[in-house]
Amino acid sequence: MKLLCAADLHLGRQPSRVPGRLSHLAPRLTPAEAWRRLVDLAVAEDVAAVLLAGDVVEDEHDFFEAYSDLRSGAERLADNGIQLVAIVGNHDVTVLPRLAQAMPTVRVLGIGGRWEAVSLERGGVTANVVGWSWPAAQVTTSPLGGLQDALQALAPAPTLGLLHCDLDQTRSVYAPVRRTELPGAVDAWLLGHVHKPSFAADAAGKWCGYLGSAFGADPGEEGPRGAWLLTVADGGLTAEHVPLSPLLYDTVEVDVSHLAAPADVSAHVAGALEERCDALAGLGDRCPVAVGVRLRLVGSHELREEVEAHVAEEDPREGEFAFAGTSCFVHDVSFEVYPRVDVAAVAATDGPRALMARRLMLLDGPPCAERERLIGGARAAMLEAVRKGYKELDPPELTDDEVAATLRSAAAGLLARMMEMAP
Repeated sequence: MKLLCAADLHLGRQPSRVPGRLSHLAPRLTPAEAWRRLVDLAVAEDVAAVLLAGDVVEDEHDFFEAYSDLRSGAERLADNGIQLVAIVGNHDVTVLPRLAQAMPTVRVLGIGGRWEAVSLERGGVTANVVGWSWPAAQVTTSPLGGLQDALQALAPAPTLGLLHCDLDQTRSVYAPVRRTELPGAVDAWLLGHVHKPSFAADAAGKWCGYLGSAFGADPGEEGPRGAWLLTVADGGLTAEHVPLSPLLYDTVEVDVSHLAAPADVSAHVAGALEERCDALAGLGDRCPVAVGVRLRLVGSHELREEVEAHVAEEDPREGEFAFAGTSCFVHDVSFEVYPRVDVAAVAATDGPRALMARRLMLLDGPPCAERERLIGGARAAMLEAVRKGYKELDPPELTDDEVAATLRSAAAGLLARMMEMAP
């Protein structure tokens, strides 16, 4: 049995940083388009149900913005024998139940802050879905009270939990829940609220995590956004993330170090953007309508100031790009190009510059204990900065390569500035 699971659709939300020259695409760069794609996929995959883990609607006043799109999608699902099951999140506490009252094909579980279950069946396979809906715009206590009673009343079958919450938090107004408190009797916890996908299975085959937003609405939501195709079988559960968002935000890095002349940067940038869009062409009908790019120009160049002046004159943010049927726009340019420095020569000297150069050589060198200590200390500092400044966000999963790249960029820039200063 197949199920299509999504969260944080936010019907009625408007994307940010999309330039006015793409206004003709505005009707397609919306959560409503992501919803239509989701319904298309559900029908094509012949799923038994679509499960939505809260924040289906952006705002309590978006009844009419959401009504037509939600109803047409729900009716198409019903016409194809597909159930639509949702829970209420913190954005749509009153509006989603009102919409569901007007749409008999929409089933909202747990209205009013109680646990409620529904049984799904397809092809001799049965699954239970248990869900809880927000009773108010803020919930400061764990929503897990009463869950065990609801689980005990279920017939034996794989069980899925729909919950919109703040995972692994103790102090929060967004339904704080500890992962360790989630009952093991639930085979998969399908979570909404945090827009970055983190849904994954543990060693025991139990799934848990955020499904992520179904629509990428701003540059802070980089990467593929969409839904999860969940298969329930005798052997357990499997899940696949399916990109659906018509708008994709991404970062494209362009190294200008090898360019012969400053003017060559424009063609190099255009080639990098085309390469990124070509990589998306394989998605077919699910290919993004538009891609918003944060452009990072990196490297070192002996004509650094001339390169920077050329980028200012031929600003990529003013360009119009269309590759492989996808419109591409640059919303931000980060210039991280520095004068060329003979790092090895500087490292052979003494003083702060030499120390910085040695750190750079260490980062670019083979694995060793000192390199591991350097990266480990930086990772801890980066995670602590996230914890202090962005408490509502999941901590990033920082690989050694990602931490080393961040350190390398910072160290190269600092060394270049140090070399420009008087000794």
